[in-house]
Amino acid sequence: MYSKFFIFTKKYKKLKSPIFTINYIKRLFVSIKVFLSDKVPNEKDKILSIISFNDKVNYENNIISTGLSPVKNGALYEIWEVENKVINTSFNEINLSANKNFIFGSTIIENDKSYKELGLEIQSKYLDFLHIVRESNMKLIKIWHYIPQLLRKYKNNKTNYSLFCDAREVIYKKYHNNLSYPAATVIGIEGKKLIMYFIAANCETYNALENKRQVSAYDYPQDIFFEKPMFSRAVNFSIEQDQSSKIIISGTASIKGYQSMHPNNIAKQLDESLKNYKIFSDIKNKLNVCRIYVSKEQKSNIKIIEEKLDNYFKKNQYALLYGDICREELLIEIEGISDV
Repeated sequence: MYSKFFIFTKKYKKLKSPIFTINYIKRLFVSIKVFLSDKVPNEKDKILSIISFNDKVNYENNIISTGLSPVKNGALYEIWEVENKVINTSFNEINLSANKNFIFGSTIIENDKSYKELGLEIQSKYLDFLHIVRESNMKLIKIWHYIPQLLRKYKNNKTNYSLFCDAREVIYKKYHNNLSYPAATVIGIEGKKLIMYFIAANCETYNALENKRQVSAYDYPQDIFFEKPMFSRAVNFSIEQDQSSKIIISGTASIKGYQSMHPNNIAKQLDESLKNYKIFSDIKNKLNVCRIYVSKEQKSNIKIIEEKLDNYFKKNQYALLYGDICREELLIEIEGISDV
């Protein structure tokens, strides 16, 4: 059996975009594994991405630093490992790692622009993401966004989160003809750099999922968000000949229906968030890996949070990070990936 394998190649003089040349190779068992570590792997040939949790925002040696500091001191990395060799390249200031079944792309935007200019820059990068994914004949699974001063208000009374949602909505209305949006996470960080990254896959199956406990984000009433947060609560996908499908879950907080629940009660907000998360994943699954984001204002409650999380997860199954949530009254958010 043979299959088409798209590889990025660079043509610097004549072409402005990456070209995908077709090669034929024997089909191998394909999978993706995500795990947490305090060390960077020595061998990186099959590493799709390494996410570093620290207060910097940069990209170096295929390591994305997100601006998200872990609650506990020390190095912490999220490793995305695949079955086949990975090729690294770039396109329009987007760093790319790819093999025949996955693409991981990231970009950094300086947040020194006007409201309008920053919105246009986000739209431009979204268009590039879609171009890369479609040229590769893949499906966009999820996009992560870490935005400085997420709830900062401009003169028009809109926040950076409003700006982002508005920019994404413009692109999705033009290029999505159904409601099968990718999953997403949006978290506030410190500093002046915005980072966005995505994963796409060569899917045999792809299903965008919603949470029966919540109103779909793109159907929120305008008194919650005037701009529509256009994302799916989770995406379930599989790769041909893989042993099981994967589910990637969007960031979810203490929201039931469309209302924020348990204002100013971090313990109850965590319980509510976990109820939403468990709609999609068995958190006892040893292949389940989560990120939990908590407001820095909750430093005094970290012990309560950790005790609860340790009752649900093994130590190497979750990363507890500082980050701001999209509503002022929300204090904690959870996202993750798991086998199904």
